[in-house]
Amino acid sequence: MVPTLASVPGALLFRTLMSLLLILILIFVFFSYVDDTQREFERSAIEQTRRIIDSALAVTFASYAVEGRLDELEQLNGANPFLLLQNYRMLPASYQGEIEQDIDAGLGSGWYYLKHRRLVAYKTYHLDSYRYFRLHLNYDDRDGNGRFDPASDEFRNLQLQPLLDLPR
Repeated sequence: MVPTLASVPGALLFRTLMSLLLILILIFVFFSYVDDTQREFERSAIEQTRRIIDSALAVTFASYAVEGRLDELEQLNGANPFLLLQNYRMLPASYQGEIEQDIDAGLGSGWYYLKHRRLVAYKTYHLDSYRYFRLHLNYDDRDGNGRFDPASDEFRNLQLQPLLDLPR
């Protein structure tokens, strides 16, 4: 009689260990995929919120233009864009509010407006890092006075610009 693989001593243990190893590899691959997917979802949510804010800013500019209040656009430079979203009932669920200090490790993930810096900050959930943005009025300063003057300066846009690092 020819011996089978199952009759070799230790064959059952070997097959069990190989099965466990394969299962562990599949679990590792699955969870790394889930983690990457969650990070991509968070990145997409940040970009979607930025686009919503930019749309609200376009509507705000249009309403200021129709109402003849273009001279008030300078006040929006560095303002809290979430106040505009609140007016349109489009406030994201991840908005945590205005704070007077920089973000620290004790705060939860989400959007914050740093009042003392006039910046928007997003504390990520997955990387424990921060992304910073500033509401910026883009215009061509034709009269060179450093301020937006609707009579002489050319308006370009009002947008939430990403910053590479927290300004000092």
